[in-house]
Amino acid sequence: MKTNYSAQRELVYDVLASTVTHPTAEWVWERCRESMPSISKATVYRNLAALVRSGRAIEVVGTFGSSHYDARVYPHNHMVCSVCGAVEDSFPSKELSLALEHEAQSRGYIGYGLTFTGVCEKCRAKQQDNLR
Repeated sequence: MKTNYSAQRELVYDVLASTVTHPTAEWVWERCRESMPSISKATVYRNLAALVRSGRAIEVVGTFGSSHYDARVYPHNHMVCSVCGAVEDSFPSKELSLALEHEAQSRGYIGYGLTFTGVCEKCRAKQQDNLR
């Protein structure tokens, strides 16, 4: 999908692409304000949605329905912590990845992405510390 160029959209994309985390729109807005103080939250939300529609970003639904964004749009999976809400990339075995790709393509889909939910390593460690 073709979208019109705007300085705000490119700034939002550049901020998103500059991190390996999976930030929320609020985080992106805070970083955008560092170089464009007048940018509004609504502009950031609107441009994130446009980036997702155009295929330049992925939206990952996190804990309690919060949206996180990812500029890495190649097929990959995510893990969402049900305790702290962290979103991490997950790269399963090559065999599983090939099977998922084959399944998507055989049904006429152009990509795939799974979201695993559970407890991240940091939260598991905290839980173990609390048991001691």
